[in-house]
Amino acid sequence: QESKHEEMTSANRQLKMEREVHQQELANLRSELQNAKSKHERNVQELMKLLKQQKDDAEAQIKTLKMELVEEKNIVKTQCQQLEKIKIECDKLTEELTRNEEENIKLRWKCEFLKQELEKKDKQICDEEDHLRRMDEARLQFKDQLHHLEMEQESILTMIGSEIDAACEIFSRDSMEKFKVILS
Repeated sequence: QESKHEEMTSANRQLKMEREVHQQELANLRSELQNAKSKHERNVQELMKLLKQQKDDAEAQIKTLKMELVEEKNIVKTQCQQLEKIKIECDKLTEELTRNEEENIKLRWKCEFLKQELEKKDKQICDEEDHLRRMDEARLQFKDQLHHLEMEQESILTMIGSEIDAACEIFSRDSMEKFKVILS
């Protein structure tokens, strides 16, 4: 019985020692678990902090992009309006160019017509100048002829006058007899 009692005591001691070892291991495991939980908690907090930072950055970037998008839309809207104005102005200028080209064609026709008229009038003036020159030559010729005829007339009149003088002289010699003959 004593030996059994010693065996029991020895087994109890061994059991107690094993229990202490197990409790020590359990305490170590609990401590490791606590450390792991703490570490996990810290990692989760850091990760949450990082995610929050990334979320804030992403939201800020989204906000910036939205503002840029609004600005871009405004710029596009403004440019569309400017483009529309430019198109309208371009249409007006095209219309004006077409009108100017038509007027230019009309002016060219008119210019050509006036050029032809001017050439006709120039020819007519040349013809008239030629005619005037011929008329002037004819006038000078007639003037010369008139002068010649005047001189001829003067010489004829002088000759007639001298013949009349000669006749008068002849008549005056036998004037009474001839006067009677003339009177009769």
